[in-house]
Amino acid sequence: MDRRQSPDELRQLVLGVLARREAYGVEIAAAIEAQLHASDGPKLAEGSVYPVLRRLERDGLLNARWVEIGEGAPRRRYYVLTPAGERQAARAEDRAPRTAPSIARCSCARP
Repeated sequence: MDRRQSPDELRQLVLGVLARREAYGVEIAAAIEAQLHASDGPKLAEGSVYPVLRRLERDGLLNARWVEIGEGAPRRRYYVLTPAGERQAARAEDRAPRTAPSIARCSCARP
């Protein structure tokens, strides 16, 4: 399959990852990419996650914090859903069977 996720699909995929646990950008992108590759889904455009994270933060659906990893290592920006983000993720989970297959495969289901 040679198509990319729409902005709305990518937004739901990011919410799905963060519904499980807080994560940093590279980790979020890797989780989405793993889900897409596991099902031969479309490729994730490199760098496409960060604009989505900024929009979700601006929209009040997630919070971010910098974490020092260790001496000589770069800081990581960890993201966590706000209550509004949790509600949005739950709505996406409810719609997942009716949405694009890539969203359903990377569903917002909590462990």
